[in-house]
Amino acid sequence: MASDQLADYLAQLHDQRELLRVSAEVDPAYEIAAITDRVRRTHPESPALLFDNVRGHSFPVVTNLLGSPRRISSAFNVPSFELLSKRIEDWLATALPSGIMNTWRLLPRLAELSQWPPAVVKSGLCQQVVKLGRDVNLAELPILTMWPKDLTPVITSGQIHTRAPKTEAAGSDGDGAPYRHISVVPLEVRGRDSLLIHTDEQSEIWSLLSEYRTRGQQMPVAIVLGGDLLTQIAAWAPLPARTDRLIFAGFLRNKPVDLVPARSVPLEVPASAEIVIEGFVNPEEEWQQCSPISRDTGFYVGGQLLPMIHITAITHRANPVFPAMVPGVAPTESHWLDRACERLLLPIAKMWIPELVDWRFPFSGSCRHFVFASIHKTYSQQARKVMHALWSLPRIATAKMLVLVDDDINVQDETAVLSRIAAHTDPARDLVLWDGPADSLDHAPATRGTGRKIGIDATTKGVNEREIVKHFQPLVVSPEVEEILNLRWKEYGLDFVS
Repeated sequence: MASDQLADYLAQLHDQRELLRVSAEVDPAYEIAAITDRVRRTHPESPALLFDNVRGHSFPVVTNLLGSPRRISSAFNVPSFELLSKRIEDWLATALPSGIMNTWRLLPRLAELSQWPPAVVKSGLCQQVVKLGRDVNLAELPILTMWPKDLTPVITSGQIHTRAPKTEAAGSDGDGAPYRHISVVPLEVRGRDSLLIHTDEQSEIWSLLSEYRTRGQQMPVAIVLGGDLLTQIAAWAPLPARTDRLIFAGFLRNKPVDLVPARSVPLEVPASAEIVIEGFVNPEEEWQQCSPISRDTGFYVGGQLLPMIHITAITHRANPVFPAMVPGVAPTESHWLDRACERLLLPIAKMWIPELVDWRFPFSGSCRHFVFASIHKTYSQQARKVMHALWSLPRIATAKMLVLVDDDINVQDETAVLSRIAAHTDPARDLVLWDGPADSLDHAPATRGTGRKIGIDATTKGVNEREIVKHFQPLVVSPEVEEILNLRWKEYGLDFVS
């Protein structure tokens, strides 16, 4: 498994020829992002890029770090994405009672089932350099401005760490300690010591902000950049609310995450991080209108009122590397992270929805708008039941199109799914329309955050779902003829055809 130190992982990528170094001077405003986007679109391997000479800054910048399935697999020390599910499946088989049906809902109680709680240590490399108070200046960090209509630099790869308010009634893990929240959202620079949090009312961090505002308490925040890649993946994953991502990261690595106390806020942060930005959100402060910023849907989003983080400290390694994810049309680095999470969470969803066989969040829907799922169908209208179960899960809850097919269809093959829609769907019978929460990054709905969803039942219909017409059968070569072909293939002189 890759080291929990970013420098070690970069050295590993260099040895594997998965990392390109750019020594020429480059501008963090637009130029680095444009280089990354062109390399991603034109280079067959889509390598990671390390920019050693960033204009006006002493820190190098790395982009497209996890921008390929091979690099994400190497972080897990497995040869392919498909094997990412294996350890989850094995753990579920031993850690949870057999036959349990609410595995997804139990995931937030991972701490009680885990041997990997974070360990607090006295010191960490992330605090080799400490700047407090007036010495704080975000302009010293090589934060990128990505696309032409982005007006300000944006941190895209930062993990936001915070905790629920310290009350027994809210956010308790069962022992009185407020639960830890971690997520990855864009952070817009608003001066030398201020950042806007680009979040929305559907997110867990929004809920925590509301709790702090109700209680009139400042919300402590730590923004973690770099460090253990598995911690980054755990922070990115669409896990249920109140799931401790650091315990999940420890589980993924089979080793507890080491934490150190932050210097200016009552939080702990990963000791292996490259850079940590500490601060707080003032509950009494008016929220600020954000600028349009580029997102991983391939469009700009902005204009809403958002909370401000006031920076109180910046700590970092003696020679840190600044990581940045460049948004764009799929597949970018964020979409490959989505694909990894798709594989990681499948076995958990299969225990919650036993009929589920496989799923795919296609790049054509930015890994968020469309979901294809195959099911093992045994009774009429079962697809409807599975649709609504899937729409109850994180990320899928806001997907605007959900397609269900039988388990003989490979949902990784979009053409096969579309063909099955054509063959087995009657719009008068097989469409489900439902109004509900929509993805806040989807600009199509008339009202942001709400919209209509469509479910398509493309499964084979049973006797109670349609009149069976026997002559509508798929064209398949008989086993007898298939055997003759296998035996005589060389005799035909066609052995060059696989």
